[in-house]
Amino acid sequence: MRVKYQYNLILYFLIALAILALAFLTMSYNKEISYNLKTLKAELVLYNDIAYKSIMAHTPYDSIPAPSKIRFTVLNLDKVVLYDNFNHNIEQDTIQRKELALADQYGEGSVFRKSNSLGSDFLFHAKRYDNMYIRTAIMCSEGVKELVENEQRYILLIALLFAILAGAVFFMTHKLSRPIRALGKFVEVVNSTDKDYSKINFSNDEFGEICKRVIDTFDQFEKTKLYKQQLSQNVSHELKTPITAIRAYLETILNSAEMDREMILKFVDKAYSQSLRLSSLILDVSTLNKLDERSDTFQNEEVIISKCINEISDELDYKLRQNNVTLKYLFSTNLRLNGCYTLIYSLFKNLIDNSIEHGGPNITITIRAGINQIPGDGGYRIDFSYTDDGKGIPEENIPRIFERFYRIEEGRTRKRGGTGLGLAIVHSAVVYHRGEITVENRPDGGVLFKFHLYSL
Repeated sequence: MRVKYQYNLILYFLIALAILALAFLTMSYNKEISYNLKTLKAELVLYNDIAYKSIMAHTPYDSIPAPSKIRFTVLNLDKVVLYDNFNHNIEQDTIQRKELALADQYGEGSVFRKSNSLGSDFLFHAKRYDNMYIRTAIMCSEGVKELVENEQRYILLIALLFAILAGAVFFMTHKLSRPIRALGKFVEVVNSTDKDYSKINFSNDEFGEICKRVIDTFDQFEKTKLYKQQLSQNVSHELKTPITAIRAYLETILNSAEMDREMILKFVDKAYSQSLRLSSLILDVSTLNKLDERSDTFQNEEVIISKCINEISDELDYKLRQNNVTLKYLFSTNLRLNGCYTLIYSLFKNLIDNSIEHGGPNITITIRAGINQIPGDGGYRIDFSYTDDGKGIPEENIPRIFERFYRIEEGRTRKRGGTGLGLAIVHSAVVYHRGEITVENRPDGGVLFKFHLYSL
């Protein structure tokens, strides 16, 4: 399912804000923990100094004032215990503890650990003086122990949260920049010789959809540009033949002062035939250009199909009689649909003309039609079948039969004056009426065109 780009932005920023908020709360809580621990440490530091001042005042060790919860230990510089108010049995013992090592290095140090002699958890603070060490400690309740453990845990948690935030920011920027990378890849493909746009990956959101449309539009533009170049080349090539012929006939007449009238008329007739071919080519190209560029140049109206075919029959009557071609339609004379009369006329005229030119003499052209109702919207389409019993089309030519300027019999078609655009106009006229067309050879000879036209 395609997710809206706006929703992705909202989701990503909410995730970032949630992680930041959690990190802020964790830091605030950790700050409170640190403050409580500093308060405990400050209390131990205070009793360190009180104990030292009392000793300097020659107060006996066991008379030094200290709350019952405070343990203090006096050690000489060799770290031999001189006195411990919680455990008199460790006197004269030499102890090596981390808090004393920190005191050697920094003058004082604090450590949270379990006392080996008492088997309880203590927060120790040791300070080195000129002639002794004084170490104070406070037995930690579960709450204090939890504070100390939480301080270390929350430091790790904050580091983890910021690592997650960095990962989330990287992921979000990676996702949000995906359309930009896709467009960058698109530019690379455009500038390369390999125009393979399938290698470009798009995000599944609105931005990705827009990028796809941009690329599809550009691809279509490139294809249209290439097609127009090919069309221009083909039109230029097709125009040369009749123009060259007309010019040759006229130059022959102008340069032959003694040419008799009969020969002059013959050359004029040939020039006139070539002018008709030129006019037909220009008309066909104009029709195709209108179909390609915009459909609003064609007017839709109610078209009576039988009337249209009868008019075509009248126009082509000479050709039909000359080649002994029979034209018949097998559908109601009232069959009609709303569409473009000009295009429908061109559609059937080009099909019939094509059969006369390529089907051979003494053939029969049959047009059948039937209405097909469209469920739901009340509309309908007309399904047509157009057949002749002529020579048919070579199978290898059928896939290209609707291409512009494609001729099955190149030289013969040119002699007969064909433009190579007739079946291309047939295809475009069907597409204009939202239909489809297929062509195949009949088993018993001839050709079969199947197509349908929607009422517009």
